[in-house]
Order: sequence, then C-alpha cells, then structure tokens
Amino acid sequence: MIRKIVFPVILTILSFNLLYSQQHGFGCVTNKHLLSLSGNKKFETRAKPVTEFPPVFGNKARQKGNSLPLPFGTGIYSIYYDQAYTAGELALTTDSSDITARADTIYQNTSGYEFKVQARPNLWILPFLNIYGIFGYTKGVISPNLVVPHIVLENVPVFDSIIVDTTFEIHDEIGYTGPTYGIGATFSKGFGSFFVLVDYNFSVTQPVDMDDQLWNHFLSPKLGLFIGNPGKKTYGAFWIGAMYIKNEQFFTGKIDVADINADFIPLFGEEATYSGEITPNQRWNFVAGYSLIINEKHHFVIEGGLWDRKQISIGYDFRF
Repeated sequence: MIRKIVFPVILTILSFNLLYSQQHGFGCVTNKHLLSLSGNKKFETRAKPVTEFPPVFGNKARQKGNSLPLPFGTGIYSIYYDQAYTAGELALTTDSSDITARADTIYQNTSGYEFKVQARPNLWILPFLNIYGIFGYTKGVISPNLVVPHIVLENVPVFDSIIVDTTFEIHDEIGYTGPTYGIGATFSKGFGSFFVLVDYNFSVTQPVDMDDQLWNHFLSPKLGLFIGNPGKKTYGAFWIGAMYIKNEQFFTGKIDVADINADFIPLFGEEATYSGEITPNQRWNFVAGYSLIINEKHHFVIEGGLWDRKQISIGYDFRF
C-alpha cells in the first residue's frame, strides 16, 4: 500500500515543473456543482463563517445562494524552483585600482535555484477578492558558468578604453539567505462547476550576505473545475493556466587576476571582484494544479508547470 502511494507522488514530482502555489479558496461561486462519475450535482456549503463581515457584501451574496469560502485564513508554503538565466553587464573591479573592465560578449550556461518557506495570512475583503501577506525565509544559489572571449579595460590613464583579447572562465556557486516579505491578491469567481482565478504577488528578499534586495513578481491566470462526490465533505479542484515571473537578480564574487591574464596583476592587483545581472530565459509557462479541500477549513494544494522552470510547491491553508 505504501509503495502504491509513494510511487505516484514521486512520479508526479519528476514529471512536472512545479511552481508557486497560491490558493485560499475559490471566491464567490454561483450555483456551485461538483463534477463526478455519478453526475453533476449541486454542492452545499456546510461551514458557517465566524462573522458576516468581512467580506464586504458577503452576507448579501450568501442570501442569494452563492457559495463563499470562510473569510480568514493562514497558510504555510514550501517552494523550490530551478531555472536557466542569461547573465549580462559583467564587470570587473578592484579596491586597489581605479581601472575597471567590462565584458560585452559572454558565452554561458547560467542557472539558479531558490527554496522558500513562507507563512501567508489572508483575508477575503470582497466575495471575489482575497488579499494576503507573505512572511518567510529564502535560500538561493546562483551558478554563473561563463566564458569571456575578451574584455574592455576602462579608466586606463591616457586611454579612454582598451579592448583586450583574453579568454577566461568563471565557474562559481554563489549562495545567499535572507528574510522574505511581500503582499499579494487573488481574484476568483465561479459559475456552476467552473471557476476563473487570477493571482498576483510581489515579494522582496533581503539577503544577509548581500547589500541589494531581490524583487519577485508573479502573475498567474487560471481556469478550473470542481470535482468530487457531493455526498462527502471532501472534494477537489483542478485547474490549468499560465504563469509569468519577473525576478531579475544579480551576482558577485571574487576571481584571481592571474586566471584572467597575469599581465593584469600590476593594474588590478592579485584579486578582482566580478559582478553582473541575470534575467530568466523563460518568463511564461503553463501550469496545472490540484487542491484537496478536506472540508471548508482545511485545504492542501500542489501546482505544476511545464517548460523551462523546474519548481515544486506544496501548501496548506487553514480557514476560519
């Protein structure tokens, strides 16, 4: 029995590129029905909210027979993603000299991953609009694998700039950790067995070993359906959609000047600092997800995506 349960879970993780999961219920659903093998049957909400307000207009929506989630919630989410990046703006500097260098051409295979653990308190302020906070911690690694065919020396006395043909490589793993905080909103409206959902969140990570902040934007439109046995409290929701991610980052590290060109040691000294920016190769991908609603108070979520990003996220939300 254990093998029958574990194998499908492992297969699911290996088959999908899983990513950010954000589900706090499905907003106002008109004439809610569950799709099942026994037929499309109406589903009655059993849990009573602790208060009629919020959401605004919530009591009016219930009086019309609409199904609403419980207004308050708090969730915990563990998130891992790995994706390919393109590095640019590569620069070389040193504390011992005003001379700098830049690389206009880079051959590369740059990648990075992040692991996040987040708490997300949330509130339905309108029957179709949920807002939530993000409080957590992030651990990440950026792996620049670069081949630089030439550099441009700048701030050289007498000369404005000099192009130098000198090939060198950078292979590194740059780790960072730090607290993460942010805010998000989910729009969700259902009709019968179907629902539409659009989620956006913005978060900032402040690495303890870096000076600058890391910013993340996520936008995800989805279309889904409710499935299950109307005679039971537990049911599910399945959806497909897309996700857009904007998470430009930066990297910095040290390199021996002799690995670039030993003739540069009188100019740079023994060691130089390299830095650059990275942007994701793929901003959009397709997503598919499933939410198991044990009852109106307990929700479990997993969501998967296809294409460039390799990510996994599992979440739990408690509502009251």
